[in-house]
Amino acid sequence: MLPTETRQNRVLLWAWGSVALSLLTLACLLLEYDFTVIAVAAFLAATLTLVAAVMDIAARNKAIAELERSEQRYRQLFSRMPIALRQLDATKLVVLFRKLRAEGVEDLGSYFDAHPDFLKTCMNALSFQEANERAIQMFGGDYAGRSMSDTWRERPDTFRRAMESRFRGETNFEEETRMVTWDDRVLDVLFTTARVGPVNDLELSLVGTIDISQRVRAQERLRQVQGEFAHAARISMLGELTASIAHEVNQPLAAITTNAAAGLRWLNRPNPDMAELRKVIENTATDARRAASIVARVHGMATRKAPERIPLSLDDVVREAMLFLRHELESHDVAIQHRPGPATPLVLGDRTQLQQVIVNLAINAMQAMIQAGTEGCRIIIATTSPEESTICCSVEDNGPGIDTEHVGRLFDSFFTTKESGMGMGLPICRSIVESHGGRINAEGKGAEGGARFWFTLPISGSTHPG
Repeated sequence: MLPTETRQNRVLLWAWGSVALSLLTLACLLLEYDFTVIAVAAFLAATLTLVAAVMDIAARNKAIAELERSEQRYRQLFSRMPIALRQLDATKLVVLFRKLRAEGVEDLGSYFDAHPDFLKTCMNALSFQEANERAIQMFGGDYAGRSMSDTWRERPDTFRRAMESRFRGETNFEEETRMVTWDDRVLDVLFTTARVGPVNDLELSLVGTIDISQRVRAQERLRQVQGEFAHAARISMLGELTASIAHEVNQPLAAITTNAAAGLRWLNRPNPDMAELRKVIENTATDARRAASIVARVHGMATRKAPERIPLSLDDVVREAMLFLRHELESHDVAIQHRPGPATPLVLGDRTQLQQVIVNLAINAMQAMIQAGTEGCRIIIATTSPEESTICCSVEDNGPGIDTEHVGRLFDSFFTTKESGMGMGLPICRSIVESHGGRINAEGKGAEGGARFWFTLPISGSTHPG
C-alpha cells in the first residue's frame, strides 16, 4: 500500500486538475473560444486523472501481493520449522499487568510471594492460538482451550520467572526446564519465548520449545560414569594407603588392649582403685571412638553412593584429608602444612569427593618429590578467598616442578609423568571440581619452587562457620 503522504499528493493533484479544468472552461466561455479547446483540455485532465488512479491501484495491488507473500512465508516457516512453535494470545495478561502497574506494583516477584494464587491467574490469562506440526507431535493436537497450568505442572517456577521477565519489559526469555504434554509425558526442554506485540488487536507471544531429553539423559549417564570412575580411583587410592590406614587403626586398637589389661589388673587387686579404673575405662572409650572414626572415614571413601551436596568448610575437608595422609607422609619424611584462610566461607559440596581431590593432589606431590629425590620435602595446602563469590584451595610442593610442555596436558585422560601412573587421577579431580561449579588448574613452578595445583569453588551463600 502507498504511503499516506503519496496518497495525499495524488488527491491534491486531482483537485488542482479539476480546478484548472473549471477555470479553463470558464475562460473559454467568457472569451467565446471554440469548445474544441475545452474538449481537448477535458480529455487531457481526464487522462491525467485516469493515469494517476491506475498507478494508485497498481501500487496498492503490489503492496497487497507483497503482504500476502510475506504472510505465506511466515506461515510456511511457522509450520515447517523443526522447533515446536506455539502462538499465544496474551491480551488478558497485558490487561492484568496494566492493572497491577496502575496499583503501583513494581516488583512482580514480591507480588507473587504475597499473592501465590496470582501465578495460576496468569496461566489462565494466556490461551493457545496456533501450534505448528512439531508442537503437535511433541505435546499433542488438542491444545485449544487448554490451561497453561497443565503444561507447567512440573516446573511452575520457570513460568513464574518468565512472567517476571515480561513484567520487566524484556522481550525474550529462555531457560532449560521440564514441561508436561497433554498425555502426561514429562519432557526436558529448552523453553524460549518472544513477545510479538499487538496484531489485529491481539497481544501475541511466540513460544518455542526444543526437546533436550536425550541430551539430559546422556549428561546423567556421563555423570554416573564419572562417579564410577571416581569411586574406582578412591578404591585405588585406598589401596596405596593400606599401610597407613592399618597403622592408623592399629594405634587406637593397641591402646584399647593396653587399657583393658590395666583395667583387669586394677580389678584383681583386693581393694581396686575405682578412680583409676574409671580413668582406664574412659581412655578405652576414647580410643574406641578414634578407631571407629578412622573406619568411618575409610568406609566413606570406599562406599559407592550418590554425591551429597551440603554446606561445609573447605578447611575442615583439608584437615580430614590430612588425617588420611599423616602416616604415609611421615613414613616418607614429607612435611605437610595447612594454611587456612581467615573466616573462609562455606562451599556447597560433597565431603568425600572434595577429600578425594585434596588427597590425590597431595599424594601426587609426595610421589613427584620422592621420584626426584628431593631433600626436605614439604607440601603446603592453603585456602584463600580471592573473590567474594569463590574460594581457592592450592596444593604446592618444593619438588622438581613440571615441564612447561607438560602443563597443558596434565588433565588429559591417560597422560602421566609418573613412572607407574595411569593418568586418570587428575582428570577425575577435574570432573569432580567442575561438577561442583569450579575449575582446576596448575603451574609448573610455584613460590615454593615445585608444582602448584589449585582449584576454585563457588561459595554456598551460607554464613561463615563458627
